[in-house]
Amino acid sequence: MNNQHADEVLNELQNCITIFLDQLSAEKELLLTGDANDLNKITLQKQETIMQLSELETRFSPVLDKFASDQPLTEKWQKTIELLKTCQQKNAENSSLVNHRLKQANNSLHQLHSLFDTNHTIVYSEDGSKKISSEANRSVQA
Repeated sequence: MNNQHADEVLNELQNCITIFLDQLSAEKELLLTGDANDLNKITLQKQETIMQLSELETRFSPVLDKFASDQPLTEKWQKTIELLKTCQQKNAENSSLVNHRLKQANNSLHQLHSLFDTNHTIVYSEDGSKKISSEANRSVQA
């Protein structure tokens, strides 16, 4: 791989990373709005982009050390690394949103189960904290 070809691959890599950043931004918006259909679509698009990134990285990485003395390529590689760090940060933010949504869903599910659970009744103690008392315990105590 000559310098020109390496430059072309780096350009492709940066373009692909930029697309991935756009997809991460779109994913964040969809996570905030709760649009499950479009979220599924963007997830599939992200998977395709990750495969492209992996292929480009495979083409470029083996010869990276040969271009350490080429200042423009080194600078472009540093920019690529910065773009990847931004991807990592956005992905972590999205992961946090997913975890938050999951926690909300689990809490809602728990509340629904509590409402329809005929074996347990929610009662409150004198200090205001919740206690769950089972029908079996109340009948024994009565």
